[in-house]
Amino acid sequence: MKKSAYQSRYKSNFNTAGAMQIVSQRSVRRITMLLGLAFCFGFIAMQQVVRAESVTYSNTIKTEYQYAAKVACSLLLPHQDGSLARGTYRTIVNIHNPGDKKITIAAKVALATQMGSEPGPFDVTPFKGITLQPDGAVGVNCFDVAGYFCPIDGVCVDFAFLEGFLVIKSPGPLDVVSVYTARHTDGDVESIDVETVQPHKIRDTVKLGSTQSSKPGEGKRIDYPPKGSAAYNDYKPRQMCGGIAAFPCPEGMKCVDDPTDDCDPTKGGADCAGICVK
Repeated sequence: MKKSAYQSRYKSNFNTAGAMQIVSQRSVRRITMLLGLAFCFGFIAMQQVVRAESVTYSNTIKTEYQYAAKVACSLLLPHQDGSLARGTYRTIVNIHNPGDKKITIAAKVALATQMGSEPGPFDVTPFKGITLQPDGAVGVNCFDVAGYFCPIDGVCVDFAFLEGFLVIKSPGPLDVVSVYTARHTDGDVESIDVETVQPHKIRDTVKLGSTQSSKPGEGKRIDYPPKGSAAYNDYKPRQMCGGIAAFPCPEGMKCVDDPTDDCDPTKGGADCAGICVK
């Protein structure tokens, strides 16, 4: 009788264990299926996010705030046309989105031209769109500014130096801070200044231009000021290449890093401009 009761209890435990094992196996299969579905849906969602980030901008955006950040940039050679003291000037404009939503802002470059001069085709560039994530920031440096002039109606302008304004329009308030550095024609930075750019409340509807840069070898290129003009004061300008606009070198020359600037591609520098050498 005791043996029979033991066998009965053993059989009951065995059946319970077997049932639990079956339930466990079914649970594992269900969890595996759910994980697989979650992975698939997650992958699809991730693809949708990637597509959302890579879509082209709308033709127009509505804005309520405008910022005008001063830019002074020595590109192919130091400033020496009398507009500023002879030397090398650089600007970077930092733009921060303090909001909790992703926004698209618009930016263009307005050149400071000589008083009384006739308006030219390159005095004001088309707007380009910039996407800022929540609490995200972007820096616009001199070579980015130069990239706004390539192309405009199929023409790229290679500036020896330029000054003017980076005009930013936004649907919401931004933090805009400009950093200015200057030095003699050779050597390290000698002065630095930081300026917070105040907004103007201006409602506008902005039409965005193409964000595509000119491909190497495409379009017509012009120099400003023209090479050989009095602005160069017998200084032989260097030919800029590379950078965000991917400027090509003339035939027979190659693009190398410019050792005189503060952008080092081997140390994480993005879109560094170079100089053409034989």
